[in-house]
Amino acid sequence: MYRTASALSRCRRSSRMFYEQRKRSGRVHPTIHRTETAQARPAGDLPRRSASQSDSEEFCLAMPNADSIQLSLLENSHAFLKEAVNKALAAISDIRHWQFAILNLVQCLELSLKAALGAIHPALIYEEIDNPQNTVSLTRALRRLENPKIGGLTFSEKDKKRIQHATKVRNEITHSAFAFSGHYAAANFFEVFAFVSEFQRRYLDTKVSDILPEEEFEQLVQIRRLLEELVLRAKARIDEEKIDGESVWACPNCGEDTFVIKDGADTCYACSHSESVVECPYCGQLNYEEDLKSFVGDLDTDVDEGLFVVLNDYGYRDHRACPGCLPAIEQDIQDQREKEEFDRLEEEYYFRSA
Repeated sequence: MYRTASALSRCRRSSRMFYEQRKRSGRVHPTIHRTETAQARPAGDLPRRSASQSDSEEFCLAMPNADSIQLSLLENSHAFLKEAVNKALAAISDIRHWQFAILNLVQCLELSLKAALGAIHPALIYEEIDNPQNTVSLTRALRRLENPKIGGLTFSEKDKKRIQHATKVRNEITHSAFAFSGHYAAANFFEVFAFVSEFQRRYLDTKVSDILPEEEFEQLVQIRRLLEELVLRAKARIDEEKIDGESVWACPNCGEDTFVIKDGADTCYACSHSESVVECPYCGQLNYEEDLKSFVGDLDTDVDEGLFVVLNDYGYRDHRACPGCLPAIEQDIQDQREKEEFDRLEEEYYFRSA
């Protein structure tokens, strides 16, 4: 690929500055540089130098090509992990770094899952195995690893919720306006960090302590200890306010049993995470709103002039339910659909025979 005139001009200016700095420091001498360049290349391969060319122009042409890099999936995950930790430590003095710490860490998580898939078979990292272009998303990578015929790995519901929540936070940061406290961000970071550390140790034969410098790891431990102190204070506050156990849930962000739903608080006393808590429309039990699942795909629907239309809701006006109610609702819809089909066939045969 040939450089344009402007690109070559920029290269020359940059090289001239770099060359002059090294020349002043005594690290490079024009004569020595030209001699070393001539020795490194056969004479016939050297570009012909006109009388108008400067030493910096020759230096630009002789610079090695250092604008390429190649990393494996695992190595790339380690690069993102290091950057995530750097940003987390920087967030101690500037909270704005937390967003980049979380973004880099979730990217590390995604690459870690893909590395595990790639270890099984390189084609498994792609959405369409027979058309290897786009790689799988984080959630799809997790499903493939869980599939008994592919990865056969087992993840706890708590871990899957952590990953789901981390993905949600990542999407909020990258696609919309967002707001969070330092405690919230730190708690989310360490939830994902703990999962990444365990996953790489168990399935990728890598210890995080071998990736991160000891000093940085110790600083992370100190931050984690501060979070543990926040949890102790949160539980002391719950006891002080005499909040019963039924009104205290596991926080979807930090995982601690410090999320209070009493009197509509809907807030974690440890990490300050807030989330809507709603009743399931079919059993009346309280659930995190994001835990309610849609079953609109089980209904009879169509698209009319660009508008989504429900043709038959089978008596279910609200199309979301809690995980406990969802299987029974899906089965009931299927039973009603089969009954309607048999009734239609029965009516059709009746009119034929009449």
